[in-house]
Amino acid sequence: MATVRSVDGTIIAYERSGAGPAVVLVAGAFCDRQWFDSLAAELASDFTVFSYDRRGRGDSGDGDAYSIEAEVEDLRAVVAATGETPLVYGLSSGGALALEAASQGVPMRKLAVYEAPYMDEGEWDTVALSDLWRLVSAGDREGAVVRFLALTGASSQMVEEMKQSPDWPGMCTIAHTLPYDVAICNHGSKSLEWLTSAAVPTLVMSGGDSGQWGRSSAARISKKIRGAKTLEIPGQAHGVSDDAMVPVLREFFLDR
Repeated sequence: MATVRSVDGTIIAYERSGAGPAVVLVAGAFCDRQWFDSLAAELASDFTVFSYDRRGRGDSGDGDAYSIEAEVEDLRAVVAATGETPLVYGLSSGGALALEAASQGVPMRKLAVYEAPYMDEGEWDTVALSDLWRLVSAGDREGAVVRFLALTGASSQMVEEMKQSPDWPGMCTIAHTLPYDVAICNHGSKSLEWLTSAAVPTLVMSGGDSGQWGRSSAARISKKIRGAKTLEIPGQAHGVSDDAMVPVLREFFLDR
């Protein structure tokens, strides 16, 4: 493990593996850098892989007050640590963060995003963000997880089943970062005109089993980034498998 200091002084932890062109992996909600362990291992034969803990997660620190700009600066610091202009892959809200970074000029050679969860303009539930901040401030981590899952469309039965999962305690541990994810995704519920400043070759992906929202979000993003390509991966939902993602990333990142 190594660390880098972000602009506001927050320490950001990352791991480096493999050899080849640098690839930075940006995780989504409920995930720290370990989420990408198996993906990083698969990519390490062709790339130098940098996976990092977003602020508030894993071995990274956290700031006094959250802002999207602070998370962008965290990613900028990790990009600088690669020593080159890297390739970037963002998953879910990590994809939304990577898009924010691209629009703010964080250096990237190519950008691949999978299902950045942008609803159609104006559709995102803005009340949820206030609810999450309130629950987190009150120390109700489980309540925050339940509220977030409801926002994503999970039924009460699904939530109860998840509570029996061995993953549930870890989800609650990281619950204080859920408002961060919602804040980032909320920016996509407004006009995505800000994305027109992203000048990087971009692949925007969705899963064939994710439903219309995935395709709609990908279409909204690709319309704003000049030259962006879209790809629907058959048989995949929001939890895309490494077997499906690795060949896609290899082809896109290594294609000259």
